[in-house]
Amino acid sequence: MKKDGPDILKLKAIQDYIQQVADAFSVVLNYEVAIVDVYLEVLVGTGKYRDQIGVVYDLGTVNYQMRYTPKSFFVIDPPNCKLCQNCKLLKTCKVLAGLFYPIKLGDKLLGSISLYAFDETQKENMLKDFVKLKLFLQHLVELISGKLNERVLYEQSKKAAEQFDTLINSVREGIMAVDYQGKITHVNRSATELLMVPANLINGRMLEDVFSGISLQVLMKMIKPYMEQDIFYKHGQKTLHFMSTATEIEYGGYISGFVLSLRSIKEMRKLAGRFIREERKYTFDGILSQNTEIVDIKKKMCTVAKTDSTVLITGESGTGKELFAHAIHHESLRQEGPFIVVNCGAIPENLLESELFGYEEGAFTGARRTGKPGKFELADGGTIFLDEIGDMPLQLQVKLLRVLQERMIERIGGTKPLPVDVRVIAATNKNLEEMINTNQFRSDLYYRLSVIPFHIPPLRERMEDLELLIHCFIQKFNLIFGKQVKGYTHEALAKMHEYPWPGNVRELENAIEYSTNVCPNAFIDANYLPNRISKHGPASQLLQPHRISEHSTASQLSQPQDSIQSIVDMEKNAIIEALKKFGTSNQAKENIAKSLGMGRSTLYRKIKKMGIEAELME
Repeated sequence: MKKDGPDILKLKAIQDYIQQVADAFSVVLNYEVAIVDVYLEVLVGTGKYRDQIGVVYDLGTVNYQMRYTPKSFFVIDPPNCKLCQNCKLLKTCKVLAGLFYPIKLGDKLLGSISLYAFDETQKENMLKDFVKLKLFLQHLVELISGKLNERVLYEQSKKAAEQFDTLINSVREGIMAVDYQGKITHVNRSATELLMVPANLINGRMLEDVFSGISLQVLMKMIKPYMEQDIFYKHGQKTLHFMSTATEIEYGGYISGFVLSLRSIKEMRKLAGRFIREERKYTFDGILSQNTEIVDIKKKMCTVAKTDSTVLITGESGTGKELFAHAIHHESLRQEGPFIVVNCGAIPENLLESELFGYEEGAFTGARRTGKPGKFELADGGTIFLDEIGDMPLQLQVKLLRVLQERMIERIGGTKPLPVDVRVIAATNKNLEEMINTNQFRSDLYYRLSVIPFHIPPLRERMEDLELLIHCFIQKFNLIFGKQVKGYTHEALAKMHEYPWPGNVRELENAIEYSTNVCPNAFIDANYLPNRISKHGPASQLLQPHRISEHSTASQLSQPQDSIQSIVDMEKNAIIEALKKFGTSNQAKENIAKSLGMGRSTLYRKIKKMGIEAELME
């Protein structure tokens, strides 16, 4: 027989208690007492019934019938009683009379209690006192139910306390309870980990004896329901710094104690740094530059962001093309919609089509039973960023071109096109024009993508941003790592100006993260630069090095450096000499671009930017 319901709602949970009650009342009443639970197991027995404890009655007993008719029964002369005719114990039963009463908790039947007469005197007395005995059993059942209810409440409160304890211990913040006298009464697991001591060394101690910066007097003077306070804990030779939030505990209209939460200042800095980094990097304000070309690009991007025109962003790896794409989306009318990123170079060629356009059920072996939407469907109402578009296979370029033209996609295995409302931003570090000439990229797709083209110059072409970016990244990693780095020494800064930064801003950020991590000093010297930078070559003697400090101003950071100018001049002179040698025809310029290791469009841009054609005409 299935036994359902929690243990606390079973008579067995208070078996010892009801056995004591039965023994006492058996002596007073001069009847044998038995208590049977709803599963027909004898839990309690006195006298002749003590040996029955643990026995499970059969389905023919009066106790079984009470499961379906939960009322009192009075049995006289069992061999001739209709209620007992199906009982297997009928032939051996020595009971002359019995009074049965149900035990219930609310509407739930828990079992029954019975009084038995085994001789004529007991039987006569039971007949004579039947009404009184029935009333007595009713009160006895109420006593048992009360005890069981008390047990239920105890178990429920115990369970609630365990759940609360589990909840408090699952919180990452340290939690402490303090009573009205200022004594610490409870600490959670996170608090012991933050303080690096077991709970028994904290519980029971006075608050001011454990921490400096806070006391009961300070808590009592709170003018708000909560208060934030810097507090300190001495652990060996180290002093740990925490931010504590105190909240009053009120009971009956009076303050009965306080709850304090502890957060590590170091961890808070990390979280703040992460939040600032994530929040700013998706806006144009988060893209820092004093370079006139970058400033002009940001202004134009802000303008075109309000439209749905397709944008193509070109530039070397690490220049921040995805940041610009995010910023365009953030400034657009689609900013509440999704921003879906697809790296066309990172997804295997045989999977890229299904990733972009999705597939229907059974489209290919291993396909999901319900099919799968592609990135274009997921980006509906928002923006899709196709990074490394130059790595897209030619056969997919045709399908992408159709999507750009018709604004419809078709899943693999699908039979009907699906409309999509998506703004497309593409990016690449490759020269798509050269790829068109070598039949690696479709010209029609190129013109569809480059409706509004932007080229992000590499860091070496905007070295006026170097110190501004260094200053920004130092602040960021100081916040994350809890450091107090103020800048770089003259020698280290000279090395950084000399280095060409092939990995661009991403490489610069990684270099500063490395330096901030490993340097124990306020100013980072050349020994704490990554080897590829410190060993790149002799620092320029033309550079007037200075330390970048936390007090550096934007005007100081934007002062031109002689070494930066000399690099630009060298590049300009090299282009002029090549033009004089090869000529100025389109074919000549293509040859010049190859010999100088740059793309043709890059060469054209530099010629225009540096005013080289005007100088050649003089």
